Amino acid sequence: MPVRDVRRRYIYAEVESEESIAESLFRSTLDEKIHFLYGVTGATAMNMRVIEWNDGNQAAIVRVNHNKLNEMRATMAHMNEIGGANVRVDIKRVSGTIKALRSKI
Repeated sequence: MPVRDVRRRYIYAEVESEESIAESLFRSTLDEKIHFLYGVTGATAMNMRVIEWNDGNQAAIVRVNHNKLNEMRATMAHMNEIGGANVRVDIKRVSGTIKALRSKI
């Protein structure tokens, strides 16, 4: 049975803001911050993808390469403004599978 080369981590993060944030705005801001901090090469190595967005509590599940988890944490900590609104991105939990992550949130 073949073994995957790519290992991933799933991050559950909540966005704290006085205004409502749209999923597309969150995605684009996160992508811009990754490119600002790490460039195209870093963004490609990070292999980031927003898996799920919850409008109710403004939370996201983000997939990232396991080697770039610390870089993604730094990127989310660097996000202080989304669409003109002051925000704080708080990482609540990190897991190796989506199933385990959903069972713990």
